[in-house]
Amino acid sequence: MFDQITHTFTKLSGAHLNALFLLGLILFTGTVGGRILQKLRIPQVVGYIIAGILLGRSGLDIINKDVIEALAPFNYFALGIIGFMIGGELKADVFRRYGKQFIAILLAEGVTAFIVVFVLVGLLGSIVFGNPAYFWALGLLLGAIASATAPAATTDVLWEYKARGPLTTTVLGIVALDDALALMLFAIAASIVPGMLGAHASLLSAIARPVYEIGAGVIVGAVFSIILVKLLRRYVEKDKILVFSLCSILFALGSALIMEIDMLLAAMVMGMVLVNQEKRLSKEVFKLVSGFATPFYILFFVLVGAKFDLHATTASAVFIAVIYLFGRTFGKMTGAYFGAKFSGAPASVVRYLPYCLFSQAGVAIGLSILASQIFPGAIGSSIIVIVTLTTFVVQLLGPSCVKYAVIRAQEAGLNVTEEDLLLKTTVGQIMDKNPPHVYENIQIRDILNIFSKSNYRTYPVIDKGKKLKGVITLESIRQSLAHAEIGSLVLAHDIMETAVLRGINTASSLLEAEEVIDKYNVNYLPIVDKKLILLGFLEKEAIHRFVSSRLIEAEKKAASMG
Repeated sequence: MFDQITHTFTKLSGAHLNALFLLGLILFTGTVGGRILQKLRIPQVVGYIIAGILLGRSGLDIINKDVIEALAPFNYFALGIIGFMIGGELKADVFRRYGKQFIAILLAEGVTAFIVVFVLVGLLGSIVFGNPAYFWALGLLLGAIASATAPAATTDVLWEYKARGPLTTTVLGIVALDDALALMLFAIAASIVPGMLGAHASLLSAIARPVYEIGAGVIVGAVFSIILVKLLRRYVEKDKILVFSLCSILFALGSALIMEIDMLLAAMVMGMVLVNQEKRLSKEVFKLVSGFATPFYILFFVLVGAKFDLHATTASAVFIAVIYLFGRTFGKMTGAYFGAKFSGAPASVVRYLPYCLFSQAGVAIGLSILASQIFPGAIGSSIIVIVTLTTFVVQLLGPSCVKYAVIRAQEAGLNVTEEDLLLKTTVGQIMDKNPPHVYENIQIRDILNIFSKSNYRTYPVIDKGKKLKGVITLESIRQSLAHAEIGSLVLAHDIMETAVLRGINTASSLLEAEEVIDKYNVNYLPIVDKKLILLGFLEKEAIHRFVSSRLIEAEKKAASMG
């Protein structure tokens, strides 16, 4: 039975399913996979990648090579949004404060990974398989590729766990700068390898390419960011801000494709220029783009998993991949540790940064493809297989390591917003469980006595069985006192108002409670059970006090970390 089902699914491919159905399938499967792993306390990005493996070339082959190529524009767009959001974290004051640390750590972790992979692949490959020239050349190219760190999976975890602090700041700075270092190291390696293989190549042409990519990427990102700033200063509507922001990102990515330069770098520069030119407007832009981007993130990581092809691996490729994986991991961890230590980074950065630099994807894969074009044949094909195989492994393991690091560094949950707190906090957590109340049959002088002993503006009215009957407000008291001749005869039951309930209970979120409060223009909510027995009372001011105190606590804790 299972074989028949599997056979049926393997017959489905991009040729049989239309693009809209495939997009729906990818987003649904990715979301379900992410949610399942999130329940298991594993970062949801791992679930997206596993969903891609199941649907892709190593699984049911529904997302085949043709589908991946057809969906490439969506992939580029997701990568552009990720780069744009990372650029938004690269504020000038952060670089003034941490710039020297960033450079020291970047060079230490990148160059150490480069050297360790180069030596291990060259030495062990020569010993096991012979042909020293080939394996030392292969090691040099793989070493350069090993220096790259993928920002996508790393930053996705930081955003998922609302991380904030010196470790988070350092990670974002390093993954943003890694591209440039990897390109320069690859240029040096590509200029040396032909001589090792007995051919000749121009050093100038090998170095010119990455210089052109970096320079053009900076110019493209800066130009479209300046254009976006000018547009944003003319409009205040959120829908127009979002549209102009996305258009600018798309124009920058499209220009990078035309010019054959690094799209991620162009998008990062765009975000960096925007956040430093327009601090106030940029907050709204990044908030809107972030809210829009989730489906594209899911699509991106599902396609990362779908690209992995288990059938293309050989025993020798697996052997070199293991060496590469060990060398890259050891090099990055060692380099990051000593780079952070000798640059005077905070203790949390020294201790936990080595766990945050494992991920490898876009730049590494791009350089492997470039290597296969420059060096066609065995060496180029081997690099693509090795980088693809190791990318799959580190993309699965990397996010969990980042999660471990930010939790142990106590930076998870410090980048919360007001909406996060309202959504995650329940009414039962902050309501007054023993609020001052008024019995329905007491006189106005007794009501005034209760009012004088509390700061509440609204009081629940109950019967002897604590069943809610209504509420009394300050305004209703004033109106009754205006009629002095009947004031002494008035009971609570006579002046109470109907209470607003609308299904809010102890398990409801504060966001739901605030929406009801705003919709009905009241400043309170009585919380009752199914029999209308009073369980507690929630005032709008209590919600504001709670949110403000939590935001201030998070701000102080992040600031105290250095």
